[in-house]
Amino acid sequence: MHVSALLEFDAVPLETEDEVTVLLDITAPVRAAQEERPPSTLQVVLDRSSSMSRDDRLGGAVRALLSVVDRLDPVDRFGVVVFSDQARVLAPAGPLTDKTAVKERIRAVRPGGSTDLSSGLMRGVQEARRASQDGGATLLLISDGHANQGITEHGRLAEIARSAYVSGVSVTTIGYGLGYDEALLGAVADGGAGDALFAEDPDTAVGLIQGEADHLLAKTAQAASVRIRPEPVVGAVGLLGGLPADRLPGGEVMVELGDFYSGERRRLLVRLEIPGIPRLGPATVASLEVTYVDPGTLESFTVTLPVPVNVVPGSEAAGRVADPAVSTEKAYQRAQEAKHTASEALRRGDREAAARALDDARLRLGAQLDAAPEEMRGSVADQLAELDLLARSAQQDDMSLAAKAAYTSGHSQSRKRGSRQQSYGQNLRLPRAARVTPASRLLLASLEGLAVGDAFGDRHFPLAASGRPEGVLPPAPWPWTDDTLMACSVADLLLRQGRIDPDALAASFAEHFDVARKYGAATLDLLERIRDGEPWADLASALFNGSGSWGNGAAMRVAPLGAFFAGDPDRARAEAAASASVTHTHPEGVAGAIAVAVAAATAAGDPAATGPLVLDTAAEHTPESAVRDGILRARTLLAAPPATAALALGTGTRISAPDTVPFALWSVAVHWGDYESTVRTCALAGGDRDTTSAIAGGIAAARTGTEGIPAEWRRRTEPLPEWVDG
Repeated sequence: MHVSALLEFDAVPLETEDEVTVLLDITAPVRAAQEERPPSTLQVVLDRSSSMSRDDRLGGAVRALLSVVDRLDPVDRFGVVVFSDQARVLAPAGPLTDKTAVKERIRAVRPGGSTDLSSGLMRGVQEARRASQDGGATLLLISDGHANQGITEHGRLAEIARSAYVSGVSVTTIGYGLGYDEALLGAVADGGAGDALFAEDPDTAVGLIQGEADHLLAKTAQAASVRIRPEPVVGAVGLLGGLPADRLPGGEVMVELGDFYSGERRRLLVRLEIPGIPRLGPATVASLEVTYVDPGTLESFTVTLPVPVNVVPGSEAAGRVADPAVSTEKAYQRAQEAKHTASEALRRGDREAAARALDDARLRLGAQLDAAPEEMRGSVADQLAELDLLARSAQQDDMSLAAKAAYTSGHSQSRKRGSRQQSYGQNLRLPRAARVTPASRLLLASLEGLAVGDAFGDRHFPLAASGRPEGVLPPAPWPWTDDTLMACSVADLLLRQGRIDPDALAASFAEHFDVARKYGAATLDLLERIRDGEPWADLASALFNGSGSWGNGAAMRVAPLGAFFAGDPDRARAEAAASASVTHTHPEGVAGAIAVAVAAATAAGDPAATGPLVLDTAAEHTPESAVRDGILRARTLLAAPPATAALALGTGTRISAPDTVPFALWSVAVHWGDYESTVRTCALAGGDRDTTSAIAGGIAAARTGTEGIPAEWRRRTEPLPEWVDG
C-alpha cells in the first residue's frame, strides 16, 4: 500500500487560530498478471418483493447473477439469500463446485410479498461469515423499495452492517428503480464500508452487479482504515466530503475504508483545527495510521505518517501559498457535499434549492480549474460537467430520479475514484425521456437547423443549381455533408455526457467517418489515420507543417454545442475550444468555433437578444484574431446589401474560419429570427455555401426552434442518423 500526505499550508501562524488541511493519498498494491488470486467470498442478498416484477427488475438481477457465477472460479465462495416477507437461503454460501445447480436455483426466483430488508441483511451476514471463516467477504444487497417490515430505522440497519464489517464483511448496496430509499441504502453502505449504487433500469443493474464482482476478484487490500491521532495542540478533527467516521476516546477519529481493488487510489481530506500554538519552530500536530489486511495471507499491515507543520510569525504566515492539489481536492469534496445537500432538497420538493447548491459548487470548483495540477484537471472538468447536468436534472427531471442521481454520485465520488465511482450520465443510465431537457431540445433544434442549412446550401452550388429557376426549391432529397455528420458527433457526445471529451469526440468522428460526405482533403486524411489508430492530438497539431488547421471545419459543427449551453457564453467558449482541438489547433480555427458557439448560446439563451447583440457578444468572447476582426467589421455592415457584405467579409471561398464565420454571423444578425431568409442569404452568396448555411442555420434555429424551419425544407432534407442520442 502506497501512502502519502500533503498539507495545504505547511506553516501556521504563532498563537493564532488556524486550520491544517491534510490530503491523504492511498494507492492499493497492484497484483501482477501472473500472481495467483486468493479465493473470494461474495454473498448476494436479493429483494424478491412484488415490486421487483416491474420493468423486468428481477429478471435483470437474475441475468447478472448468472453471469457472476460464470465469472467466479470453483474455489470462490458464493451464496444467495432472497427476501420479501421473510428471508430464505436460496443458494448456501460455499465453493462453486456445482455452478449448474446454483444457476438453476437463481433462475427459479419469483417475485412476491413485502420488503423485510433487515431479515435479508442479517441472514446474508450470517451466511457470509460462515462461508468466509473470518477471511473477509463482500455482501451485495440489491433492493428496489423501502424497508416496510422488520427493522426499518436507518440507524439500526446501519448498525447491522457495521457489525458485519467488524466481522470482516463489507456491504455494498444497489438501489433499483425510482422507488427505493436512497438514504437508507446509503446508511447501510456506510455502515458496511461499501458503495451505495443506483440502477434505474435492468441494463444498468446488470453492469453494476458484474462490476462489483470484477472488483471483488481484483481485491488486493481489505478491512482498510485510517486512524487520525491528533496531538494536544489540535482542537478538533473533521473530514471533508461526507465520509462517515467514528469518534474515539482522546479525540481520535477512525475512518473505515473497506476493500481496495488492485491499484485503486483514494484521497481523503482531514481538517485539523488549531487553537494556537505558543512556540515557534517545527511541531507535529497529528499522526495518520493506515491499516489494511492482505487478502491472500490475512496478514495485517500499518503505515504511519506524521503531520508536521512549521510555526512562524503571523507576518510570515500571511504570505503562505496554498498547495494547488489540496485546494483543488477541497473544492472537489465540497462539490460532493453539495450533491448531498441537493438530494435532501429534492426529497423535500425544493428544486430551486437543489439547483442552487449544485450551481454554487460548480462555480467554486470552476475557480480552481486553472490552478489545478495537470493530473487533476481531467477529473475537475468531469465534475464541472456533472454538476451542470445534475443542476439541470434538479430543475427538469423526475425529482426522485434527480435526488437519487445526486445522492449516489456524491456518495460514490467522496469515497472512490476511477472505475469504482458512479457518476451522473455515465454509469448512471437515464431513461430517454429524462434526457429531454430544455438544453437537449435547444441542441436538437439547432442540429436540425444546421442539417437543413447544410443540405440547402449544398444544393445551391452551381452544378447542382444549373437550369433551376430562381426561387424554386431544389428537388428532394437534400443530402447533408460532413458539416452535419461531424455536428452529430458533437451533439451525441453532449447528450450522453454533458461535456466535450476530445478523446471520445475523436473516436466518434472516426467511427462515423463517411468518405462520401465531402470532407476537405486534410480532414479526410486525418480521420482515416485516426480510424487506423494513430493519436489524434499528434495528427491535428502536425497539420499544415505544424501550424494546425485554420479551416472552417471546427466552426461548422458547433452551433448545437452553443445552443446546449444556452445563456452561458463562457461555458460555450470553453467547450467549443475543446471540440476544435480534435481537428483544428491553429488559433484562427479555434476562434471560429468559439465565435459560432457563443453566438448560438446567446441566440438560444437570451430572450431579449438582438442581431447586433449576438455579434457584440461573439466578438467579446472570441480571442484576438482575424475572426474577431471580421465580426467587428460585420457589426458595421448591418445596413449593407448581401453582395457588399460578402465582398467585405468573405463567404468561405478560402475555406478558412476568418473567411467564413463573420459572414454567417452577419446573415443571422441581419435576418434576426427569420431562419429562411438567413439561410437563403448564405446559399445565394456563393463561396462555401453549405458551410455558411450550416453555421447560420444552426444559430438561427437555436433562436427559432424547429418550428422556424420551413416544413417543406425539413421534409426534403435527409433525416439525421439514428445513432444520435436524441
